[in-house]
Amino acid sequence: MSLRLITMMRNTQPGPPMKIDCQLDYQTILRNQAQPVHVVIKLTADRIEHQRQNPLAFCVVLDRSGSMAGKPLEHARKACELVVKNLRKEDYFSLVIFDDEAQVVVPLQQVKSKDAVIQVIRQIQDRGSTNLTGGWMLGRDELKKAPSGTQRRLLLLTDGHLNAGIVDPVQVGRIVASGLEKDTVRTSTLGFGDNYSEDILRQLAKVSGGDFHDADSPEKLPVIFKEELQGLQQITAQNVRMRVKTLDFCERWGQLSDYSYTSLPDKRIEFSIGDLVSDEDRIMVLLMEVLPLPLFNGQPVASLEGEKLLQLEILWDEIGKKEIKSCQHEQVIRVLGTQDVQDVRLNEEVVAWVAVQKAGKAVDEATKDIDSDKINDAKTKLQQALAALKRYKLDEKAADGIRLLRDLLVRLESGKYSVRDRKMSSYSSSYYRKGSTRKAWTAGSAKPAFSQVSSVEEQLTEQPDASDPGTNPPQSSPTPPPSSKP
Repeated sequence: MSLRLITMMRNTQPGPPMKIDCQLDYQTILRNQAQPVHVVIKLTADRIEHQRQNPLAFCVVLDRSGSMAGKPLEHARKACELVVKNLRKEDYFSLVIFDDEAQVVVPLQQVKSKDAVIQVIRQIQDRGSTNLTGGWMLGRDELKKAPSGTQRRLLLLTDGHLNAGIVDPVQVGRIVASGLEKDTVRTSTLGFGDNYSEDILRQLAKVSGGDFHDADSPEKLPVIFKEELQGLQQITAQNVRMRVKTLDFCERWGQLSDYSYTSLPDKRIEFSIGDLVSDEDRIMVLLMEVLPLPLFNGQPVASLEGEKLLQLEILWDEIGKKEIKSCQHEQVIRVLGTQDVQDVRLNEEVVAWVAVQKAGKAVDEATKDIDSDKINDAKTKLQQALAALKRYKLDEKAADGIRLLRDLLVRLESGKYSVRDRKMSSYSSSYYRKGSTRKAWTAGSAKPAFSQVSSVEEQLTEQPDASDPGTNPPQSSPTPPPSSKP
């Protein structure tokens, strides 16, 4: 006997291109005993051969405080120039700079003279402190000028902490979240160097459905800017949300992923997954505590369809060539019970994704312990998570997760854990728990096997002059799927 997923699809238009696949790690479980079960939800966006012609609005909010002096600001300027050169005629662009004050350098516009805008960018000089919130708010206000329905993306680059203007992280998070809710502005963040606050930048990206990037060298800035712009030009599924309702035999559940969520009036939980680009797989993993499936007089009590665990509702806007259509997918996840232990088998197809997100969550929890100087507690969490992955006895499939856990554990045991290590751990866990196959890996270490696009390091190797705005930017091309791809 095996898992059965009961699915119902409703759409305002027929035939949504996005594919949805849900699988459990254990499709059949023993009756009369509680058991944890993972469900892996894979969303696959439609592939487009050419960039959509829908207009977009892209605003760069650039830190030009004194700590950005020299190579960092030079490469940031070149990154802005590269973005301008790659704008389409229908796109809108704006540039905001901030130090202890914020200033609009390029008002939102469809750029007619790219050379004129580039000359303005080249005049930017460093000075002052870091009024990050003031810069973001000016960028938001510029994007609000874009026509209704235009995709709006704000890319925030900083190398420092909040030290001017509004500096309370909770308040800043609410402001950025309201930018998505009220003005449809998604914010991606880019932290440069070793002095920025990764916790704040990661949270701002999370609450607004954007991406969090880490750059340890200024040469990476132009490539990351280019990746953000190209991704915005290739969105096919917009404003993806997933609503979850607990059903009969699920005692409790939680996400291994790291998505922002809210509670709805009907007690369902809604996750904001964001936008998907062409041919992207986006994976979300939920852990469920399944109640004992009952027996009556020694016989199973169940329908042939299996016992209900969760009800999922996934909503999104599909971006077509000429129109945007609203789509909806409903699915009830059920699991079957057995009295024969031989029927309980691991679904190896989902191990890689469970391992990746379980490891990412463990690293986040260990980092909190490290911050509180509880090093032994952090080591214990990492060792326990590592042991859990090793119990699968599928080290090749779980390799990404095992490597992430071991890397942090080795640094802790060597006593050489640094500020840069913390940023790498935060970036890595964020990347792993987002579960996207089409986001470029920005770290200096080897990219995880599930990533199907060139990393920033690989792009720099392919074209050393990627920061030169006079050259064509390198294109992210899919790599062959690894043997361990989930």
